[in-house]
Amino acid sequence: MPKKPQSRNSRASTQTAGRTGVVTKNVSEESTAEPGSVPQSALSWRNMYALVPVLLALLTSVNTLWNHFAGDDLEQILNNSFIKTFSNLPAAFTKSVWSFTAADIVFTVDPYFRPMFSGLFTINYALFGNKPFGWHLISILTHGGVTFLVFMVTREITERNWVAGLTASLFAVHPVHAESVAWISGITDPLMSLFLLPSFLFYLRFRKGGSWYLLLLSLGFFFLALLSKETAIAFPLIVGYCELFHFRREDQITRRLGRAAQLVALFVVPVLLYLAMRYYALGNVILSAQPRYPLGQSILTLPLVLLKYLGLMAIPWGYSYQHTITFVETPASIAFLAPLAAIIALVVCIVFVKSRLVTLGAVWFLAMLTPALLALREFEPASLLQERYLYAPSFGVCLIIALGIEWVTARFASPGRAIGAALAVLLILVWSVVLIRQNRTWNDTVSVYRNSVAVDPDAPLAHVLLARSLYDAGRPREAEAEARTTLNMDPHCATAYLSLSYFTRVSGKLDKACEILEDGVSAVPESTMTRQDLATMYLNLGLLYQQRKMFDLAEEKLLRSAQVSPRAVAWYYTGQFYFEQGRYDEARVQFEQTSAAIPRWFAPIHLRLGMTYEGLKDTARAQMELEKYLELAPADAPDREATRKHLQDMRGVPAKNK
Repeated sequence: MPKKPQSRNSRASTQTAGRTGVVTKNVSEESTAEPGSVPQSALSWRNMYALVPVLLALLTSVNTLWNHFAGDDLEQILNNSFIKTFSNLPAAFTKSVWSFTAADIVFTVDPYFRPMFSGLFTINYALFGNKPFGWHLISILTHGGVTFLVFMVTREITERNWVAGLTASLFAVHPVHAESVAWISGITDPLMSLFLLPSFLFYLRFRKGGSWYLLLLSLGFFFLALLSKETAIAFPLIVGYCELFHFRREDQITRRLGRAAQLVALFVVPVLLYLAMRYYALGNVILSAQPRYPLGQSILTLPLVLLKYLGLMAIPWGYSYQHTITFVETPASIAFLAPLAAIIALVVCIVFVKSRLVTLGAVWFLAMLTPALLALREFEPASLLQERYLYAPSFGVCLIIALGIEWVTARFASPGRAIGAALAVLLILVWSVVLIRQNRTWNDTVSVYRNSVAVDPDAPLAHVLLARSLYDAGRPREAEAEARTTLNMDPHCATAYLSLSYFTRVSGKLDKACEILEDGVSAVPESTMTRQDLATMYLNLGLLYQQRKMFDLAEEKLLRSAQVSPRAVAWYYTGQFYFEQGRYDEARVQFEQTSAAIPRWFAPIHLRLGMTYEGLKDTARAQMELEKYLELAPADAPDREATRKHLQDMRGVPAKNK
């Protein structure tokens, strides 16, 4: 394990002048205390420096208090029975985030295991109920807390209050954070950061010669970060980098590798525990067994996505819930070569600067963004690039910018102070104005998607998602007009056909809804990029034809859906179709395939299997499946009481008098 290093004072001037490559003065007056402590002479300055960014975080986010619920908030808060009682809290550690939709097979493939998120929402609901003001207040306070931790971590790394204060101030007001702070359901990233930054802070203090309890605290906070959001899993990469490169002195590479291996192994322990809990809750440790997009095209698209993320960090313009990304199909494409060249140029610049702190900022940014980049092929088209994924990584960029301003200040002596201060104030002011404006775009669901259309009016998907939000807001004519606009822009947009069909079906025009979907499956070319959307259209067609009693067409479309994209939802509804036709053996096959592919907690599959086995005269297996349904089904499940009575009748047990 790492040896206790020399005192901070003996390192300070070397690190500041030679090793960071940024500042040339000695800061030993800030570095004479014991590891992990703060010099008494700097205590008042430290408090003042920390107060400024926290106030900035609160003031630039206070206008979110008057926002309403938006997007997933409607389901996660207003329609979430799970968070409305504390007795459900233990289940947060054994089920997915969307498990409250217990009767909907679509959500059984939900890949999100975030117990701390579900626990926070349970507490919030007990405090604030359906009033959005209190929910937004918690988000603002969380952002303020994370900003303070950014200050603490930066000061621990740099041992300079000025850089820490500036880094935290930039973090506090960066406009890219609006999605994470102004949107209640976006709190997952701030919540994860609220635990991950203390983990890094305690690791740094342990690494500087602190006691073992600091390492234990670091491991504990890291585990809580994992339970908040899965992207925290990248943190051991940062620890490994720090051990190998950031803290190196004259040690041989073999000794550094040994220390790095030991520490990273310790941080893998919480990862393994998290993965075990995740597997128990979801039945998998990865996002999906069947990604939406090909691996090759996803890899080719990574430089483009990474460059767009960097653009969102550098240019305070064009912020939106949705960013259009077109997958790159060939390595000869300019969409691959140009972003790759730009990223290589940035890497060369970072190497040329020869600053360990700048390099650490870049490593933090890339490492914390890596899970989102690797999961690119799993996301739906509207979610390929999301601003909330930048919340934790943005710390690294803010650190680099703060170091750059500090370099300007030091390079030009007396005028440099004025230049540096002017740059800092101008940047904070511009970002604050943009952030305050962007907060208001999260007022409600319609305003979110109106902003998406305003930012990218030529994006068909922006229009169709606005159409869905307008329909849900009770404005069907405007919704249909937006969906028609989408098809005029892109006749191959599967989501537009699905939305128009949905609007028509709800109005009772089943024949028209089928016609729209038939047009859709004819217009959308089948490829690896479109298979899931096509499969959804075929599935919806099958269910519509079943409602219209056109059973041959219904079976054809349902089977086609499973052929285009084999998945649990297709097998489940095909099984229901066969069951209702009295074709029990075919239903059994479909339901057993479904059961093998979904988490163990999805109760309805056991009810379907139980009734199917009963139809096949297999009474023993039917009773076993019905018992399993009663074990797993929520207390308020509509079929629960009827199933209990039916099971008693099967056993010949008289019902108890109430």
